[in-house]
Amino acid sequence: MKSLRPAILAGVAASAVAASFLVPTVTSAGAAPSAGDPRLEAQQAASAWVKGHATALERAAADAFVRAGTFEGDNGIYAMAYERTHEGLRVVGGDFVVLADADGQVVGSSVAQEAPVDIASTTAQVPADRAAAVARGQVDGVSDASTPELVIWHRDTGTRLAYEVEVRGTDAGEVSWQKVWVDATDGSVLEAREQIAHGSGTAAYSGPNPLPVATSGSGTSYTMTDPTATTLRCQDSATNTTFSGTDDLWGNGSATNRETGCVDALYAAQQMKAMMSSWLGRSGMNGSGGWVPIRVGLNDVNAYYDGTQVQIGKNQAGAWISSMDVVAHEFGHGVDDKTPGGISGGGTQEFIGDALAAATEYYDGQVAPYDSPDHTVGEEVNLVGQGPIRDGANPANVGDPSCYSSSIPTAEVHAAAGPGDHWFYLLSRGGVSKCNGQSVTGLGEQAAIKVLYNAMLMKTSSSNYLKYRTWTLTAARNLDSTCAQFNAVKAAWNAVNVPAQTADPTCGGTTTPPTTPPTGGNVLGNPGFESGATTWTGTAGPITNNTGRPARTGSWKLWLGGNGASGTETVNQSVTIPSTATAATLSYWIRTDTAESGSTAYDTMRVQVVDGSTATTLRSFSNVGTNATYTQYSHSLTAYKGRTVTIRFTMTEDSSLQTSFVVDDTALNVS
Repeated sequence: MKSLRPAILAGVAASAVAASFLVPTVTSAGAAPSAGDPRLEAQQAASAWVKGHATALERAAADAFVRAGTFEGDNGIYAMAYERTHEGLRVVGGDFVVLADADGQVVGSSVAQEAPVDIASTTAQVPADRAAAVARGQVDGVSDASTPELVIWHRDTGTRLAYEVEVRGTDAGEVSWQKVWVDATDGSVLEAREQIAHGSGTAAYSGPNPLPVATSGSGTSYTMTDPTATTLRCQDSATNTTFSGTDDLWGNGSATNRETGCVDALYAAQQMKAMMSSWLGRSGMNGSGGWVPIRVGLNDVNAYYDGTQVQIGKNQAGAWISSMDVVAHEFGHGVDDKTPGGISGGGTQEFIGDALAAATEYYDGQVAPYDSPDHTVGEEVNLVGQGPIRDGANPANVGDPSCYSSSIPTAEVHAAAGPGDHWFYLLSRGGVSKCNGQSVTGLGEQAAIKVLYNAMLMKTSSSNYLKYRTWTLTAARNLDSTCAQFNAVKAAWNAVNVPAQTADPTCGGTTTPPTTPPTGGNVLGNPGFESGATTWTGTAGPITNNTGRPARTGSWKLWLGGNGASGTETVNQSVTIPSTATAATLSYWIRTDTAESGSTAYDTMRVQVVDGSTATTLRSFSNVGTNATYTQYSHSLTAYKGRTVTIRFTMTEDSSLQTSFVVDDTALNVS
């Protein structure tokens, strides 16, 4: 009997989601409005999409989701970041992001994991103190370690019950902050990720002097603290004390003086603050006005961000390296850390920092002989006798690869920045690729960083170059309806040999229904769904480019069902069939798959034509007799010529075991 099947699994999962969501959810168009609050509209749309797309999210029965943050991008797009638990344990690698606009339309998604969590037991065989000892052994000297947290480690290579431990200290002579995952069954190290984002750069000062720096205080008491962002301050790294004085004059002009180093550092951070506010609409490093302190005085030829501070070291001549590109690069790691998915992986983290540094320099716009804007890093500090340490115009100038290859994700992180630096240079400045000679038309730094930043709002913990291609294309399409930015982004990725992905969106095509239907051809608007959730109306979410089910052509399709939970989804389009038509034929391609069994139709999808108040079902599909190969069906609608009708695809799914009905390449051809 149906009631004896594992319906309880769907019930448990549904209860978990309901308990863990932080906002009310909606399941279809026409749900209760949110009093004109665009942020809430977007959150509700994302919540509805999450509840309705279990299969796309690779959801297991014991999964629950919590919205971890909402980030505002451009063009009224919000990014909702979600974390996943399984049987109450946090899933490392289970995060995802849903993009939605202020009108309550889902316009994109990205999911870190590629398969549901499947784990035999959540009972640890290894004690927590043993896991802590194993994790502490990953560094040479331990200054601090977190209490082990039992988690589910879920990566492409497998799924394990594990302990997560954060360890701080030194390793191979350098400051280290590692996240370590120890197998809770046998005590082996599954993964260790260095969280310190290292960098280095120029000690040349910004100018001209006197350099304006916003500080706090009055009368005879001042500190190097930003007055409108009090967590942004500059300190002496020897004491972690914010520089203070009896007047508002700072530094002595000597590059070896720590207070002078703080003048440059605080100025650079404040220019980055202004750039992000003006160009990106972001408040502060963490998105809500917060920063970490800058500390000048690191006794190393280096600089780094470690989640709690930005440390500034020196060059070989003993000058503090607090130039704009160094400081903005390190705070760029902080922005990366405080957007969905955390610090970027797969060899991309350093190019993200470099791009934000270049954008800050172009926003500031100094002129020679000061730190004029460019796409080089450390161009005025001769750390190794070769000038800049990275060069976006031609990474080969400093011995880095300009082109993406399969070895990039595992390369040393600074060298791995080469393709990304070259991509951002070509997208900003334009020019000819050093990889394949392809020409790219540049957008300028402001438009380029806006595309990259909005892509970062789609980031998951499985980030890499291939996914950044998809995310930046999605961002560009959402930012510019003319597709000019989309085409430039695509050309720039092609120019550095990052290959096309099946999840890549497309741009262009009909985005609104025709006001005067043609007398021949396809009269449906957005017939292949490649323009996203436009023209069609109804339930938010089923029109998607999620890769959980393939499109027949392009990247987008209509994916109804696949939730394994009780619900109804409907998508409509109103269209006029010309009275002059001699024939009118509706056609579509559909693939179906199911987890159901037997001969009972638990889940159904109907194709209908609605004329006034009468809905006529043209064909029904169900979990019985599914066909995972796209098959075309067609129906004559000639009887409706001269009338305005609604083409409707509607699905009803029961409380357990998914059935997916995926539709693509629709047409209503008239002649």
